[in-house]
Amino acid sequence: MSQWQNPPPVVVLSGTHGYLRRRELKEAIVVAESMGRTIERVQGDDRDELSRILSSTGILFKEKTLVVIENPDKVDAELVLKHHESGDSTTVLILHHTDQIKRKGNLGKLVKELPSRLVAKFEKPKPWEEADHAAVFCVNEARKQRVKLSDPLARGIVQSMGSNLGVLAFEIQKLGMFLRAHGETEVTKEHVLSTIAGFTELGPGPIVEALERRDRRAATRALSSMRRTHVGNLGSATLLACGWVGRSLVRWLHTAALNERGHSVEEIASRVGAHEFVVRKTLLPVARRWGRGRLTSLLKSIAAVKRAVRGGHVHPWIEFECALFRSLQEGPIG
Repeated sequence: MSQWQNPPPVVVLSGTHGYLRRRELKEAIVVAESMGRTIERVQGDDRDELSRILSSTGILFKEKTLVVIENPDKVDAELVLKHHESGDSTTVLILHHTDQIKRKGNLGKLVKELPSRLVAKFEKPKPWEEADHAAVFCVNEARKQRVKLSDPLARGIVQSMGSNLGVLAFEIQKLGMFLRAHGETEVTKEHVLSTIAGFTELGPGPIVEALERRDRRAATRALSSMRRTHVGNLGSATLLACGWVGRSLVRWLHTAALNERGHSVEEIASRVGAHEFVVRKTLLPVARRWGRGRLTSLLKSIAAVKRAVRGGHVHPWIEFECALFRSLQEGPIG
């Protein structure tokens, strides 16, 4: 969005991505308060209150105001457009819509009359696009921290931490503070390893990749690497690894079950929330490589390991490794 220090009279914030949309709104409010603006909140269907606020626009020495309009699909479009055309930013209207804008709805018709630069849409990516979207987010966040983050490192961070943008924003902020404290501006692998716990090369990502291929040697290396890195807290490391492996197993098992029932690639993609290319090139080969019986058995073993951690078992990591090696050594069943 444009700089909130000098906002236009009307701005629309919309979309299904709650975190990004709310963060933009919060930034607008914080900047407005720092510049002495009064913050008002109005429901879209409260025409009288909006009219009262706008009726004093243009009065000499009028107090500067930021008005957040919730449920803007019910707002009086004529009032909003008239204020936009006035060009008076003494009062700024933010139309905050928590969903996609319907073209034929009241807000959709209003948006058509506004320049596109005044409409910010924050939409959730498709499930198979989340990792790419999160990696781009990390690169942009690093730029805001005045440091350079390469795309491969950004993808490694996402693989380790997941696609939750709130978590990633915190980690990148921490990374930026670390670099500035050391007088550096470009992120390296060593910087990431120093500031982000469980970075992908030492975390569960390579374990999942080895399981995808049913590669025993790769699994051995990945497990050894993670065990060495988390030697002081193997209980938490076991839960972290179980979470990653368990989520992947559920997806592979779902794919295997649908494939056995004769569903098409298109139907499987729709059911598991993946792109058809991902289903064809990744999920189906993994499902066939393992078989539904072996995936079910391993998923049960992972659940047992998680219970072992929470039950206070002395060596849950060893139980985790044994569960994986048993499955990797035996052929697919069922």
